[in-house]
Amino acid sequence: MSELWQRLRDADLVSGEPPVSDPPHWSSRLLLGVSGWLAALFLLFFLFLTFMSLIRSSSGALLLGAGLLALARAMMLAKVQRDLLAQCVLALVLAGDGWLLYGLLDSIDTGSPWLWVGLAALSLTIALLFAHWLLRLFHGFAAGLLLAIALDILGLHGLCEPLLLLAVLSLSFAMARWPRHSALHESLQLGLALALLALTLLPGQYWEIAPWQSLAPAYLPHWPTAPLSLLLLLAFTFRCRLPWLPALPLLAASALLPGFAAGCLLLLLGFRDGQRGLWTLGLLLLLSAGALYYYDLRLTLMIKAALLALCGALLLLVRQLTLIRSPA
Repeated sequence: MSELWQRLRDADLVSGEPPVSDPPHWSSRLLLGVSGWLAALFLLFFLFLTFMSLIRSSSGALLLGAGLLALARAMMLAKVQRDLLAQCVLALVLAGDGWLLYGLLDSIDTGSPWLWVGLAALSLTIALLFAHWLLRLFHGFAAGLLLAIALDILGLHGLCEPLLLLAVLSLSFAMARWPRHSALHESLQLGLALALLALTLLPGQYWEIAPWQSLAPAYLPHWPTAPLSLLLLLAFTFRCRLPWLPALPLLAASALLPGFAAGCLLLLLGFRDGQRGLWTLGLLLLLSAGALYYYDLRLTLMIKAALLALCGALLLLVRQLTLIRSPA
């Protein structure tokens, strides 16, 4: 752009500084993502009809998936930056993911936790290879879900939320230390936060009737999830030197409610780093965790109403105490 502008200035066709290109609106990026998903579905269907005899075996599906990823990587290394090229890369990678997943699940025992750990590592590797924001967000989301399945097979589902939160915190600190790679860290961070929200909204009965539940006993119950997440929230609070009095009701609730500490931490991280998407996901996670906990309480509606009134009075009391201590 600068060379073209200089040539135009030398020809006395323009004057002044070159115009600054505005980033695309989020709606445009959303439409591009949806069109990429549709293109991937059409590509999967076309390849299935074309190479039907080849992909009947798992090795053929793995070969086709690896070939699609290699082609997408070659297109990504091209010097030409066009929206159409980015959409082709998105469709090829998503189609390659589908064939690789089909080949691996067909050839390896799905009851092995290391299969799902390997798939999560493969998902993160693909995210590192392709400098595409939507691809990195999708593969971060997939890695979080695959890790949750592996931990559930091992009977350690209670560690899923703390480990994902630890990964989100690590990416936030890496973003501050290496700002050149902030786009990579931000997209992976949003993907992991989206996985946290999906796991919170997923009914708990699903994990109890999952097909891999009979493979291993639950070595770790679900109750340590909230205290471990609360420890990460407290560590972040002390590191950022946040006032503890306004956050006292949230900290108390985070010790009991699964997902509450995760929502608070994502909310604080989003406000600190100026990431609107992250604090939006944190707010949704906070509201979802509270609503699900309220819905699952085996209490009468009168007692639930009394508990809500008590929580509201406690929040108002904390607000008044905060105003008294710092009237400014």
